[in-house]
Amino acid sequence: MQSKPEAKHTAVELIRKFQQLFKDLDHKQIAERLVTLVVTQPLIHRCVLVVCRDNKLHVESVAESGSSVSLSAPLESFQNLPQGLIRQVFQSGEAADFSISTGAELPPSLNLSAIKSEVNSVAVQPVGDQDSPVAVYYCESREDLAQLQVAMKRLESLWAFSGLMIYQVIQMRHYADQADKFRIAEQALWASETYLNAILYYSPALISVKDLDGNVVLASDHFKYIDGVSDEGYVGRNIQDVYSPELASKINAADMQVLETLEPLELEEEIRHKDGSMHSYWMVRFPLRDKKGKVFGLCSISTDITERKNAQDALRDQQSRLNYMAFHDSLTSLPNRALFYDRINHGLARARRSGNRLALMLLDLDRFKYINDSLGHDAGDLFLKALSKRLEENVRDMDTVARLGGDEFVLVLEGVHSDDDIAFVARKVLASVANPINVMEHEISTTASIGISVFPQDGDEADSLLKHADIAMYKAKEAGKDNFKFYADGMSASAVNFLLLENDLRRAIDTDQLLLYYQPQFDLQTGSLLGMEALVRWEHPERGLVSPAHFIPLAEETDLIVHLGDWVLRAACQQQKIWLREGKYSQKVSVNLSPRQLRERSFTKRVAEILRETGLPARYLELEITESSAMEHAGQTINMMNELNAMGVSLAIDDFGTGYSSLAYLKRFPIQKLKIDRSFINDIATDQNDAAIAKSIINLAHNMALNVVAEGVEYEDQAEWLRQQGCDMVQGFLYAKPMSAALLGQHLRGGEFYSSANVVPLNQLA
Repeated sequence: MQSKPEAKHTAVELIRKFQQLFKDLDHKQIAERLVTLVVTQPLIHRCVLVVCRDNKLHVESVAESGSSVSLSAPLESFQNLPQGLIRQVFQSGEAADFSISTGAELPPSLNLSAIKSEVNSVAVQPVGDQDSPVAVYYCESREDLAQLQVAMKRLESLWAFSGLMIYQVIQMRHYADQADKFRIAEQALWASETYLNAILYYSPALISVKDLDGNVVLASDHFKYIDGVSDEGYVGRNIQDVYSPELASKINAADMQVLETLEPLELEEEIRHKDGSMHSYWMVRFPLRDKKGKVFGLCSISTDITERKNAQDALRDQQSRLNYMAFHDSLTSLPNRALFYDRINHGLARARRSGNRLALMLLDLDRFKYINDSLGHDAGDLFLKALSKRLEENVRDMDTVARLGGDEFVLVLEGVHSDDDIAFVARKVLASVANPINVMEHEISTTASIGISVFPQDGDEADSLLKHADIAMYKAKEAGKDNFKFYADGMSASAVNFLLLENDLRRAIDTDQLLLYYQPQFDLQTGSLLGMEALVRWEHPERGLVSPAHFIPLAEETDLIVHLGDWVLRAACQQQKIWLREGKYSQKVSVNLSPRQLRERSFTKRVAEILRETGLPARYLELEITESSAMEHAGQTINMMNELNAMGVSLAIDDFGTGYSSLAYLKRFPIQKLKIDRSFINDIATDQNDAAIAKSIINLAHNMALNVVAEGVEYEDQAEWLRQQGCDMVQGFLYAKPMSAALLGQHLRGGEFYSSANVVPLNQLA
């Protein structure tokens, strides 16, 4: 009869004991203490508390002998637990235990691979309602099952009490999660407000939010620059208070369109700033919606694109100028060779379709050299300009007058019916040329010789027509000048001389009749020697010194240019190696490449072979590629340039300004230098157009981190103008004429060029 009061007293004492154990603990500490109490049993070596929270199973805490940890992680993430067994106990609400060491048959849910090898028995004890346990204790023991069952029996009071504590853990964790979410939301709100304020204050854009009545409720600080916005800002005002009536009407119409279509709208507008300047803004306007999708306002973001538009306009103007330069002669503004080919090819296409004839007239001035020699190049240039206008006046708008170079012009006449019509135009042109032209208070008279070829009988392609017109033109000169000749088949016999010259050139390459001259390149600011260009010369045993203007085009028309190019490259590398060994010159030597060489797939291999044969390091070699050659097959050229650059060879664009360069390709060329063509240098100090072109090229090169070399500098005023514009390097007769390696070697000491005796007046140079 005394045992029952003692049991009640014991239960009360037990509850007080548990309350004292868990007093002032948070949910993590409660979970840790629960599993710690379990492993205090000497027969239980590991205990895991798994809780069902929000219909998901979470491992709340794990304890082993001497340690415990609070986790709160999904059960699925624990591969070292028999998850199937634990889920089974949660579903059934009944405790389960198993002996692992006896070899008895075990249920599939008890995954042995998830249990450590030293474990001999396991038990799973649910707590809470039997139909819906709130948690289970998973316990492992190194002892047999009977001893584990005894240990579990001793913990019955903990099982009963822990149900209440686990409910408390779940509730406390829920409150903690809610507090974390609130804290995170509060931090996010604070961060959003901070970001928004930073954007509104520091953004260089016009950002505003308006309600549906058009009142501004939020605006960026950048509005302070807008004319019409007071120091109080834009908030609380509307567009009619700020913008002009015309602009306000446009913006209002845009706002109404956005609110009607509920789609973003982009537009560009000009807005006046307080300093009176007009700025271009790119505006993006879009509706704002609440959580239910209802539109409650309109946002506008306007970006100042003035500088970008100005840069685009400047680039467009520069591209336009470069395009014009690429297709027009810089002196006369007539179409150049490139545009001539474009015009005649289109004319030939039209002639083929219509069955009409087309005439090509090649005009060469007689004795024009005497004008330059007697009155100077300035007078000669003025004469050519005036003559160009006369030629244009003597043909129809549908015809073409182009300058091929020097004193050579070409006329393309479309839709001609007979030779008499062509002859009439030729006589008219000759009479116009013969009329005196006043230049520098001198009446200058000259004559011209014209060769004529006609499509289709004299050729069906531009090159063949030009070649036959050239033959006829020389026949006209032989006939006494101031004359014109139609091409005839018999005239081709004169091409025998051309063939002989070709054979002579072939022998010259094989018998060392060729030699290299070198023209130094100097630093325009310091006068130091920075480079040297190799120029090929031909000493013919009978004809004497043959001009490169004659044999280079000949070599280009045949396969000889490849052999000639190899000879020049090898000879230049050999000489450079000698100068390096003697300590006379340690800069680069430049070698010109022909378009034919660029088209050779094996060219880079030949360069490597020549460098290897001569023993010259690649860094002492520079290859010059003309602008027109580089653009002819730009993609292939870029690949070849990259291979040469990888070898260590430097690259330069020669005759820049005379071809057609796409800036998109130019920036991809792995080059280090641009060379301004001499045609822009002649009148650079006096001709605004030449000066503008040269200045543009210098600025373009420097903006692309390239060095600039000016060719053909003959006068001090040219050099001074280039120096003021920041040109890097120069070459020309003002500094040194081309000379043989032997003569040049006398002036080289320690890598510098010594001697001003080489610079002589131009009229004394042969």
